[in-house]
Amino acid sequence: MGLSFELPYFPRKGLVEDVLQILTSGLKQGVTLFAPRRQGKTSFVRHELIPAAHELGWKTLYIDLWRRRGEPELALVEGLEAFLEARRSGWKRRLRFRQLRAKASAGAAEVESTLEPVSFTPDAVLENRLDFALSALAEKDVTLLVLDEVQALAGAKREDFVAALRTVIQKLQGRLLVFYTGSSREGLNHMFRQQRAPLFASAMPVQLPDLGDDFIEDRMVFLAERTRARIDEASLRNAFERLGRTPEFLNEVILHLLIAGNGNIDAAMAKWMQSHTETGAGALLEELRPLELALMNMLAQPGHPSVYSTESVAWLSRWPDIDASLTTAKIQAALKRLTRMELVAPTGRQGDYEIEDRAVLLHLRAGT
Repeated sequence: MGLSFELPYFPRKGLVEDVLQILTSGLKQGVTLFAPRRQGKTSFVRHELIPAAHELGWKTLYIDLWRRRGEPELALVEGLEAFLEARRSGWKRRLRFRQLRAKASAGAAEVESTLEPVSFTPDAVLENRLDFALSALAEKDVTLLVLDEVQALAGAKREDFVAALRTVIQKLQGRLLVFYTGSSREGLNHMFRQQRAPLFASAMPVQLPDLGDDFIEDRMVFLAERTRARIDEASLRNAFERLGRTPEFLNEVILHLLIAGNGNIDAAMAKWMQSHTETGAGALLEELRPLELALMNMLAQPGHPSVYSTESVAWLSRWPDIDASLTTAKIQAALKRLTRMELVAPTGRQGDYEIEDRAVLLHLRAGT
């Protein structure tokens, strides 16, 4: 985007209180928060949950599993080991860097990729390293472990890893609390909701509150403080609706308004769409195969047919470069790849899928 300025955080009313009430009740050791990307889950963690945990005297560690989603189990174990090494000897001593972004600020630790501590002698069994690291992490203080984009673990190559994670967490009850965030409904079901899921019934879900008129009013105050241009509140509210009520997207539009300094929301929206076409959604769609792109375009249509219906096959067959002998097996294979890319997810209704990435959906509906 090229827009690095961060707008003031707008709190999610009542959410941190709900999370802390669950975690301090002793009834559940974990909490899950699943919502589409760019809705503000990570901002909530950094601006509200971690500071609140510190006020309770808890130690916190944040690990983003999406940074290394091809090997999420390694991302978790090495992130834990990096934190232990940092706590013991400082962030910069005896650490080898490998695809790393790590930082510590305001008492919180974050590991966004991976560190390889020299002083650790890794066990050949990853599950043993996990057990050792988590046990050491929660050895003295109550610790809140935040696992961002936890659905990445649904694709872990080691089948026993998530089961081992649950076992260790249960062993550390009373000392280790876990806050899981994710953006994939498929991953949520695979990890937590299905009867045979590895973390079934181990955490209580909470909902991310929608932002409404109070969010728009707050953004209007921000704009009034920083620009003399007249901003129409109804137009800004309409832009929020057009953006699928996605806070990150509206903040980006507001930044375009600040740069232009003219209050023209339609022009700011056009700039926003252009930037995502060039560097985000547009670039992503260019990587898709013809049938995958056709499916994405069909799913972007309001009231689209079931993906395996006769109507769907006929619609897809008319798409350029689609084989006339299109079969449901080919459609299923394309959907499986799109699901792995976390572009689409089943809704729970038979044969019904939806686009999970809001930027991609808006891009397709705009017809660009």
